[in-house]
Amino acid sequence: MKTFFFNPAALKARLLNLGHREQVAFSILCIERMLPNYRAFQREHNWGNIDVIDRSIDCGWRWLLGEPGSEKERIELAAFCDAQAPDTEVFGSIYASAALDVAVATSTLMKLVSAKKSLGTDMVMEIVSLCRDTVDMYVQELERMDANSPNLEEAIRLHPLMQAELFRQNSDLVALESEVNFYELARDRRVQSLSNLGLS
Repeated sequence: MKTFFFNPAALKARLLNLGHREQVAFSILCIERMLPNYRAFQREHNWGNIDVIDRSIDCGWRWLLGEPGSEKERIELAAFCDAQAPDTEVFGSIYASAALDVAVATSTLMKLVSAKKSLGTDMVMEIVSLCRDTVDMYVQELERMDANSPNLEEAIRLHPLMQAELFRQNSDLVALESEVNFYELARDRRVQSLSNLGLS
């Protein structure tokens, strides 16, 4: 059975071959899978404003569909998202680092929309890494993995949640490397109801 790897060099090469719109779309798809994780954190701690994060994602979709909006709006939304990032030392929840990753990734998305492609690729890499790190941290806590185990990284990679995330990333890239209809992509945006941590 085929398993998936996180290969930063190979991923960056694929991203460089995408257009800017496709890079933005890929980033949004990653963040959509992270969004329910923030909701779980907010329910547990009654802290944070998921509406701001949701509005920022919607701003990205509107830009993709030809409603450019203003750079001023995106700068403001990026700052608002940054303000929704929880301090993981204050919130000891298993969801705290996941919520932090969502806030930072969405703030980065707002900057990505306005960025030149030469700079944008690194921003996409940051978003994808945050998406993967979310699963990495959660799996370690969920399975109570030994941080000193020599097989730690392989155990994380082979975990069903990590394999599902890497599979989705590859599937999204394959779709975006072909001719893509952004309207259909936006219409189907939240068909996948579970997050990359298996949360609804």
